[in-house]
Amino acid sequence: MPIKILISGGGAASTIGIIRTLRPTGRYEIVTFDAEPYSYGLKIADSAYVAPYGSAPEFQKALEAIIERERPRYLVPLIDTEIASFHAIAGRFDARVVAPVPAFCRMSFDKWSTYEELSRAGIPMPETSLATIDPGRVAYPAVVKPRSGTGSRGIAYLNEPRDLEAYLARAPLAPDAYIVQQRLAGKEYSVSVVVGLGGPVLAVVPKESIIKRGMSIVAVTRRFPEIAALSRQIQDRLRPDGPFNLQLFVTADGRPYVLEINPRFSGSIPLTIAAGVHEVDLIIRHAEGEDLGPIDFTPDLLMIRYHVDEYLPEAQWKSLLAGRDLRCPEKNFSAG
Repeated sequence: MPIKILISGGGAASTIGIIRTLRPTGRYEIVTFDAEPYSYGLKIADSAYVAPYGSAPEFQKALEAIIERERPRYLVPLIDTEIASFHAIAGRFDARVVAPVPAFCRMSFDKWSTYEELSRAGIPMPETSLATIDPGRVAYPAVVKPRSGTGSRGIAYLNEPRDLEAYLARAPLAPDAYIVQQRLAGKEYSVSVVVGLGGPVLAVVPKESIIKRGMSIVAVTRRFPEIAALSRQIQDRLRPDGPFNLQLFVTADGRPYVLEINPRFSGSIPLTIAAGVHEVDLIIRHAEGEDLGPIDFTPDLLMIRYHVDEYLPEAQWKSLLAGRDLRCPEKNFSAG
């Protein structure tokens, strides 16, 4: 019998890539949801729902309704704002969250806590300071960015101290909500660190970002033993015990420095999958007790991301989601 899994973010390229590659295996029944009613993943999953945004106060209640109705065995959160809710309710439904443990997730969502914890663990990071704790100790050029948040939101490039002063003067939050970080020169990497639930590290796939606009548009898989070793150190010393994504820079001397950690699968997971490492499939099979044997990936595989158009009768789309729109807080979210 197929294993039922719930994957969030039905409109994301990463979710669509996961669904498209898992369904042909026949091992899974896939449920997804998204806040946008025209998200393509809703069409290709076995079951689909429209739900509130993860930041909305009614999100957790809607998520509970979906899980109670569908009873998935594994929950795969791909949207940062939803991960805490998944962890909060999974145990009530005897489901396992395919993500790092809650403490590691909380650390990752705070860039200052990430710097402190990784520094204590001996993991190299660029010199970093809170914008209120002698930011002058960080050599310029530098960057300033919010302690919380994803992507490149709120980031600014600083050439001298007065640039920071100007940024903070117009910033919507207090200075201690921002960090100042040394700006490194080099190549940017997004790294899929495939960790089984409870450990161990199953695979590490470094991907060099060639063109990035919020997410990687063009990227290439690379063999990089130093990145693999650093990734394993993070698992050994901080025990995320679930899959995570590293954003890092490699300087001209070949040294990797961690910039940020995303406690979920990367947005470039389709490239990881195409290179022979299906992160979601491997972790679930490992959790089910399967012997996976040796795991390797194809290096120097290039991904070029592009958009695809699809056309269908409007009525077909509306019938797809009939009775499954859970966005409105006044609706009854019962599982009936």
